[in-house]
Order: sequence, then structure tokens, then C-alpha cells
Amino acid sequence: MNQSTNTLILEQSSKLMTSMQNILRGLRNLSSHLTPQPIGELLVQLEEAATPAQLTRIVNKIQNTLWKMPTQEQATLRTLLIAALTTHVLQDTEEAMRLEAAGWLRLLVQAGLVPEPREIFVTLVTATTQAQQENEAGPSSEQRAYLKMIFDCFWSFRYPYPAFNWQQFPANEVFYPLAFLLASDDYATQDIAIGIFSELATLDDTEIQRYLLPVALQWSKHADAERRRRVTHVLARMSCTNAQEALDRLLVDPDPLVCESAKSASGYVRKIQ
Repeated sequence: MNQSTNTLILEQSSKLMTSMQNILRGLRNLSSHLTPQPIGELLVQLEEAATPAQLTRIVNKIQNTLWKMPTQEQATLRTLLIAALTTHVLQDTEEAMRLEAAGWLRLLVQAGLVPEPREIFVTLVTATTQAQQENEAGPSSEQRAYLKMIFDCFWSFRYPYPAFNWQQFPANEVFYPLAFLLASDDYATQDIAIGIFSELATLDDTEIQRYLLPVALQWSKHADAERRRRVTHVLARMSCTNAQEALDRLLVDPDPLVCESAKSASGYVRKIQ
């Protein structure tokens, strides 16, 4: 991982944790004034949860309590819930706890129950890079789990039941720290990274394209037809000549499924031009 990527990761992590800590400090006392004592106790218990089963049991109790409250109070207290879960994801020493809390953040995004989806993406991206730093030997199952959760969160923007509008879609820079994963020798990691970047509207950012373009061009010529099919929509989102030539070549690929995917991707290009 290069120095600029490391710096971006550290900055994102520091800003995120400072924000979450400020929220927890500012809202913990407020919750006791807005709601009956049990909700305040549950939030404290959530911060102190020590096992995945305990964390899930407390979150379910909090959710059940929140549904019975006025919308404005729900929003305030759900911010506390998100902050506590974020702290577990980024600071808990147990992998099982980190993954359980991250899973809940994913569910809250998919249900449209977060005020700003970008922050959840930032949390999951940060958790992914932290997992990489802790396991220098290569991609871990924890890291791949976070990548899958990031991909799952995109569903909250999709037809026919989008939870958020496209104005709330996170900017490309949120995903810059994941670009280095495209250079991984692990196919499963590379594949899910390709899937994540194929969700972005454009892929001309230098921080992304310098990692993505070589892999995309390699996949466009791969003997595996599924790789050629999977990469068409990535190529369509890069305006450079090499990417467009590769996409044109896949329009006449001998595999009909690859051709169909390339045609669909070409339609996307025409739509954004």
C-alpha cells in the first residue's frame, strides 16, 4: 500500500472515530432526558457488550423500543446506536464482535435507517483496510466479509425499492483505499473488489484507474468467459482509449453471454455521454 493511500486511510479512520466519540459524549446524557431509563441502560449495555450474541440481543431490544417512539426521537437515538456499533467495528479486539456489529450497520443501511449512508460505507472501508494491516500475509476472511457487506449496501440505492436517492451515494474518494486490493493474487478478493468498483458511476479517478485498468484489461482477454463478462461494466465506466477498445472487442466475443453484457455496458456509456 503506498504512502498516499495509507495517509487517506488514517485520516478517514481518525475523523470517523472522533466524530463517533463526539456523538456518544454529546447524546448519551440527552437520551436519558428524551426517553424512559431502559433505553439509556440499553445503550450503555451495547457499548459494553462482550459477545456477538449479547450485542445482537441488545440491538434487537433497542430496535423494538425505538419503533414505539416518535420519529424525531428515533432519529436521535438511532444516531447513538450507529455510533456504538461503529466503535465496536473499528475498536473491538475480537473479530467476531467486529463482524457482528458491521452486519448490523449493513442491515440498518439496507432498511434506510441511517441518516447518512456515506458514513457506513466509510466505516466498512476503514474496517477492510484495518483488517489488511493486521494480516500482512494476504487477504483474510474478515476482510472479504467487509467487502461483501460494502457490496450489499449498494442495494439500498437500487430500483424498485431504493432506501436512498442517488444524491446520497458516496463519492468515489470513499473507495480509494480499496483500490490496492485489485492487485491481490487472491481471486475471491479481486472479484469482489471488481464488483464494488463496477457500482460507481465513473472510474476515471487516477487513484482508482491505475489499479483497476491493468486488471480490467487482463480480464477482458482472460480464457474464463465469466471474467470477461464481469469486467464489461467496469470498462464502460472508464473513458480511456484502452478501456473502450477492450469493450468494443467484447461486443464480438465468441461467448453470447459476454456479448450481451458488453452490449448492456455500451448502452450505459451512451447514456452518460
